[in-house]
Amino acid sequence: MAQEKVLIVDDEVDNLSLLRMRLEAEKFEVFTAESGKEGIEKAKRLRPDIIILDVNMPGMDGFETCRRLKENIETAHIPVVMLTCLGTLDNKLRGLDGGADDYLVRDEIDYREISARLRSILRRASATISANPLTHLPGNVVIDREIKNRIEKGKSFTVGYTDIDNFKAYNDYYGFKNGDRVILFVARVLSEAIRIAGNPSDFLGHIGGDDFIFITTPDKGVDIANEALLAVRNGIGSFYSPEDREKGYIIGHNREGKIQKFPLISISIVLVTPDKYISDLDEISRVASILKKKVKEAGGDDFAVYPT
Repeated sequence: MAQEKVLIVDDEVDNLSLLRMRLEAEKFEVFTAESGKEGIEKAKRLRPDIIILDVNMPGMDGFETCRRLKENIETAHIPVVMLTCLGTLDNKLRGLDGGADDYLVRDEIDYREISARLRSILRRASATISANPLTHLPGNVVIDREIKNRIEKGKSFTVGYTDIDNFKAYNDYYGFKNGDRVILFVARVLSEAIRIAGNPSDFLGHIGGDDFIFITTPDKGVDIANEALLAVRNGIGSFYSPEDREKGYIIGHNREGKIQKFPLISISIVLVTPDKYISDLDEISRVASILKKKVKEAGGDDFAVYPT
């Protein structure tokens, strides 16, 4: 079984070394960062299973670091344990209100129990988040809950269904490992598109396979779609051999088993904004499915909008 990855963020080198040694003895894979800024960068790059975050750091303290981690689509799902020498109720509440999943007081830590505490948090997080094992983005359970919550609260929102065009042919031709690289690339593209053109509170999830979903406000959907489409066009060539990139296609078998030319991968996006005619999850999905079929039949690499 793969080791759980822990990222420890603490400006005190001695504290980092001691905690690292203890956790490695308990079979965790441990990474470290000595500032909040470095911690955020490593969290995005390494995708740890859990983060231990010191509160008292110069510059960006632990509270601010936690807030930024929880506001970022790429890291919002990662459980955060705040670590401090201050055991006051106000500090605990501030940490938990900022999105922390647990709170440890340094002088009260029993190192014999800390690994059990961390694994307990990881089990709870896994059951709650149902994260996709490849992208670590929230899965169907959380996606459904996010949409239903917005419907129940009467919020105006837009759901962006995103599908990778020509993915099966690519996966068959280049192999599943390269297919996984493409899926991760599209996940990063969508995350960056939301960061550039969306809102801090927008949501990104991974339905599974080559299907993603994002939730934004109605005024941001088209801008996010355009940003993502352009980024895929500009970046997808690096996932092909020079010869295939030059040709602009690969040869493969379609779903009927017939040989066919498949253009380079692109994405299709459907933007659905609920209205008086569609107001529940099933109807949103039905409309999105109809529109997505039309976009893909037209060649993909485009988006459609409901209502028009």
